[in-house]
Parts: sequence; C-alpha cells; structure tokens
Amino acid sequence: MSVISSIFRDLKYAIIDELKSLFSDSGALLLLVFATMIYTTIYSIAYGSEVVRDVPIAVVDNDNTAMSRELIKGVEDGPDTRVAYETESLKRAKQLFYEGKIFGILHIPNNYERTLLAGEQANVSIMIDGTHLMLYSHIMQQGVADILTTGAEVEVSRFLKDGTNAATIPSLVEAISYNANVLYNPNMGYGSFVMPSILIVIIQQTLIIGLALMAARRRERGAIITINPIILVLSKILVYIMIYGINLTIILGIIWPIFDFPNIGNIEDIALLLLIYIVCVTSLGLALSPLFKRRESPLMLLLWSSVPVLLVAGVSYPYEAIPDWIYALGCILPSSSAVNAFIELNSMGAHLSEVHTELTTLAILAIVYLLCAIIAEYIVGKCKNMV
Repeated sequence: MSVISSIFRDLKYAIIDELKSLFSDSGALLLLVFATMIYTTIYSIAYGSEVVRDVPIAVVDNDNTAMSRELIKGVEDGPDTRVAYETESLKRAKQLFYEGKIFGILHIPNNYERTLLAGEQANVSIMIDGTHLMLYSHIMQQGVADILTTGAEVEVSRFLKDGTNAATIPSLVEAISYNANVLYNPNMGYGSFVMPSILIVIIQQTLIIGLALMAARRRERGAIITINPIILVLSKILVYIMIYGINLTIILGIIWPIFDFPNIGNIEDIALLLLIYIVCVTSLGLALSPLFKRRESPLMLLLWSSVPVLLVAGVSYPYEAIPDWIYALGCILPSSSAVNAFIELNSMGAHLSEVHTELTTLAILAIVYLLCAIIAEYIVGKCKNMV
C-alpha cells in the first residue's frame, strides 16, 4: 500500500511541478495553452465564408442579340459570378484582366444567335485566371452551367416548332439525367475541407514545440526532479491531455458550430482518437525535447517543418499523388494517420472500426514514442545527477 501511495504522491508532485513550470514560462504557455485556440479561431474566421461569391468578370458581347443578352443575364444572376464590365472589345477586356479588376472573360462571338437558330454549334469562350484555383473553379462552374442551360432552351424551342409532344421533350433534351449529391461538404466550402486537417496539425506542432521550450527552460535553470522517469513522463502526458481536452471541447463544441463546419461524428469515437493522438504527440515531443539545447531552436523547427507536415498529411496536396517513399516516411508522424482518421470520424460520421488501420498505427507510434520519452527522461535525469 505504501508503494501505491508513494507513486500517487510522486505523480501529484510531478503534475503540480509541470503546471507551475508551464504557467511561469510565457512562451510555452502561449504555445501549449492558447495557441491551439487562437490559430483555430483565426483560420476559422479566414475560411468562414466557405465559398467564393460574386467573382467579377467581363463580358464581350459581339452578337448583341436577345439570346446573347439572355446568356449574360444568367451569368449575372448566378451566385458565383458578377458581370463587372461589358465591353465590345476583347482587347479592353484583356486590359481589365491584366489590371486585376476582373478574374475572367466571357466572349460571345458574332452570329451567336443565328448559329444556334440554324441548329449549328455555337462557340462561347471563357478565359479564366488559372493562378487562383477557387476563382477558376467557380467561374468555370457558373459559365458552363449557364451555357448548357441556354443550349437546352434552344433545343426545347426547336422541338416545339417541329411539333414534338411537349411531354417527351425533357427525355430528348436530357438524354442522361444528372443529379449531384455532395456528401460530407454540401456547401463545397474550403473551410469545411481544410479545417479538420489544420486542427490536427496545429495540435502536433504546438505540443512538440512547446514541450521543447519547456525542456530548454529547465536546462537553463538547472532544475532537477528526482522522480521515476515513468511517473515523470506520465504526469506530463496527463497535464497536456487535460489542457488540450479543454481546448478541443471549446473548439469542437463552440467555435466550429459557429462557423458551421462539419461535426457529425460520434463524440466518444472522436474523443478516443484525440486521446490516443495527444498521448502519441506528447510522447514524441518529450522524446525530442532533449535534442534542443537553446530555446530558439524549437521555433526554427516550427518554421521549416510546418509545410512538409501539411504536405505529407495530405492537407495541401492529395496523399494519393505523393511518392510512396515520402508517404511511408511521413507515417512516422502522428498527424499523418490522425488527419485521415479525424476527417472520417468527425466529417464523414464513420465508426472506429472503419478507421482501425489509422488507430492501430497511432497506438503503435504512441507505445514507441512513450518508451523513447521514458528513456530520454532517464538519460537526462542521469546526466543531471552526474553533474
């Protein structure tokens, strides 16, 4: 009984000491307590509008007929585009494009109406700025939809003039029925797509960097804690489970519902995943922290590692298109497995059994990194005692 009491006493002492060290270190406090909330809020505000609306374009109407005006009206009335300029010269429209006043040009050629009424194919040109992916997709989507609608209306008019039964016209005009059902991201918003991945990466980066800052601060002060390394590591893990648990509860329960980000998963499944993930990342941070001798070094790691971490996690680039060896190398990072699992559980409503591969990988990494953290703490403690 005395052994158990001693373990709990040491665990309590180590937890209190970790909290004191954390709240006395402003840099680590900012990263480990407030950064996750701050970053998530900033990114949520930035991506809160979800989709791009009213993208300014120019229309060059060289036909100037009823049908060309109808096409322009459809583009103007659509939610994605706004006709900011109407010019008779393609040269003028290009000038507006290069000046950055518009992001696309719709060119309606001469004889547009006459060609359609003659039953021939009319050509309409859409010129779009390809450097802006979201602007490109929305202008293209709106322009193509309006052009197809105009074409369908012409077909209907032609069938009616030929005396075709009105009841059979829909099947003739629309040979293949197309119904789009967007799953998991009905608004097709960028925020709903990217925020789950960003949150997972933020947790990893802030934990690893913050723990390294804490370790460097202890070395500067020469602090020595003569406690079993296992108890010391477990106490730190418990502290950050508590801190990040509070943060994630606020983020998923308050901040995300405000911005209407997907959150349809089972709360117990998500909590279990995040618990394993935090244990894994905390252990990795504790294992790596002795490698940083100066407090500035972890911040440099944050600068150069964030983009590669996002890349191998499949956030900024589809992981299916990443070379196999890079993807395999990225699997040693907890975020690579956690991103996929979190998206499936939180945004797609999957069950734990459907993400067992990612969970197994995280569990194995957690055990490996936990052992590494205990060994690292033992070596650091032994070196301090020798000094």
